[in-house]
Amino acid sequence: MNIGDCMIYDVIIIGAGAAGIFAAANLLSDRKVLILEKNDRPGIKLLMTGSGQCNITNIESIKTFTKRYNNPGVARKVLFSFNNRMLMDYFEGLGLKLIVREDGKVFPQSLKSKDILDVLMREICSSKHQLNCNESVTDIKWQESIGLFSVVTGQRKYTSKKVMVATGGQSYPKSGSDGSFLDILAKIGVKMNSFKPALTSVKVVQYRFKNLSGVAIPSVRLSIERDSKAVVKTKGDLLFTHDSLSGPVILNSSRHIRVDDKMIFDFIPQFDENRLLEEMMHQISSNPRKEIKTIFEDSIILPKRLVESLLDITAIDRRKKASEVSKKNIQRFIGNCKHYEVTVMYKQGFENAMVSAGGVSSEEIDFDNMTWLRNRNMIFIGEVIDIDGETGGYNLQFAFSSAKKAVLGLLFD
Repeated sequence: MNIGDCMIYDVIIIGAGAAGIFAAANLLSDRKVLILEKNDRPGIKLLMTGSGQCNITNIESIKTFTKRYNNPGVARKVLFSFNNRMLMDYFEGLGLKLIVREDGKVFPQSLKSKDILDVLMREICSSKHQLNCNESVTDIKWQESIGLFSVVTGQRKYTSKKVMVATGGQSYPKSGSDGSFLDILAKIGVKMNSFKPALTSVKVVQYRFKNLSGVAIPSVRLSIERDSKAVVKTKGDLLFTHDSLSGPVILNSSRHIRVDDKMIFDFIPQFDENRLLEEMMHQISSNPRKEIKTIFEDSIILPKRLVESLLDITAIDRRKKASEVSKKNIQRFIGNCKHYEVTVMYKQGFENAMVSAGGVSSEEIDFDNMTWLRNRNMIFIGEVIDIDGETGGYNLQFAFSSAKKAVLGLLFD
């Protein structure tokens, strides 16, 4: 459709990230679609996902899947329309082979995120949708008199019946996802919540595990306390880095963590503390001449380097014979294994966060079709919405599901 010499698009998608590309790939060729991307190529952040391997979803039951988000009720509305199994069927239908890891994470068989991007771009090209890169949107105006949007970039002005906002959050700003588009949305009256880093590692006061960089411990129990009250109790894998704590148990809790919170770790929740003390004392009495380090390494299922670090923290000489270590010090060591406490210094920033919390308020959106309640011609999908999930494929699933829901809404418009 044209007004004078001006092309009128059916849909302009702002942002060629995971959600925007997926929406475009699912829009039929009978729609006049324009995708505007401020970077020099599409899918930059998608290519970074899962360390370049692209964990697209998780095979967890959809009934419990929604509990992995900060707003399970909203997530349910979106995910039940296009769930994890449907997403897997979609990609396999495009000829992309997938694999499922033991932990439920789903990846392309090649373990290359480029393969996900390539199949979606192939669909976009086959539908002859238009992709303009190096075009940053600077303004959006709704022209009430003619019922159309005016979308302004640094190069020109476009006109469209619908605008689909897929600009992402603020994590990994080097990818172009810097949160700056929220200023434009604020100008037209969209209610938003400030972006905050989510799925990010945590720096603590007096970090004692620099030598454990790269070491992971499965199924650690974590309690986060604030003003002597537990605000989070959870369990998951812990990863030590050279300067911070990470891994799923930290990443999935990071949205709740604040400066000065206490984090208390049980590195061996499968062991009862009293029974462990009895076992240790038995081992020491049976092997009095063994080094204490060897006794602990043989009796406690923990990496050797962590045992050594905990001995140092407890001020026990690793080379001492077992018989030379007092029962009190044994109790202190076991206490550090079961109740190791650190104080949060700060969370890592957007540069290191996998996703953002915050964005367009869920109160602004009709999740039956992803439209803005104040103007049904504007649509929001993906990370720009204030919905964030745990690590493990949950955030990409929401990006894809919200995009599919928006496309279905357009079909019945």
